[in-house]
Amino acid sequence: MSKKVLLMNGSARKKNTWGILQQLVQILKNHGIEGEILNLFDYRIEDCTGCESCVSHSGCSIEDDMPVLMQKIMEADGVILSSPVYMGSVTSKFKTFADRLSRWIHKPETAGKPVMFVSTTMATGLKETRQFFEAFATGFGARKGGFISRAGKAINTPVKDKELSRFLTLLGEDTASYRPAMGEIVMFAVGKAMASKSSGDDRRFWEEKEWFNKSYYYPCKMGPGKKLFSKLMFKVISNAMR
Repeated sequence: MSKKVLLMNGSARKKNTWGILQQLVQILKNHGIEGEILNLFDYRIEDCTGCESCVSHSGCSIEDDMPVLMQKIMEADGVILSSPVYMGSVTSKFKTFADRLSRWIHKPETAGKPVMFVSTTMATGLKETRQFFEAFATGFGARKGGFISRAGKAINTPVKDKELSRFLTLLGEDTASYRPAMGEIVMFAVGKAMASKSSGDDRRFWEEKEWFNKSYYYPCKMGPGKKLFSKLMFKVISNAMR
């Protein structure tokens, strides 16, 4: 069975960012991978109200199209997240979508899934937008597969196969080959600390995954130093939390 990649478009316009996604679909096809573009503006995504239902329970109190989007992400072998730069970051639609995925910060059901990022701008903001994407993926324990960007006069520069090399490699590998960065290990420790303090659904989820006894979400390349770092960070963060 061939791999399937979900390409999530955070732009209301089918222009620059959309054009890159179309090129990526063709490149993926050339590698025997199915690509599906999903436009966030075609879905009803309500603002997060901060009710914390997703923390204490397994679901969200809001009824909209988010369950459909989350199921599509779960079923995909990899995900490409995209947004043009708006005011130095992602579009408001993408930010609302990201807020509504807070459940996966507490209960990272997609941990280990390869993720890649795409952004375009006519001027500045790519660095800040990339940082947002990176933090977003780190919170879910995703395996990061690179960043494709275009700006200014280079906005229409064709995408080359080599720009997807990292992402394609992750799609073909299991998690054992991945080397989590220190920031990713810290986020794992944060999630574990929060779950350990929880009396609700978060603790149950982490216990079922047996993550309280692990140094990271999944088997990966972590030397003794990083494993010790993970344990120490968990203790420090746990002691700092009420």
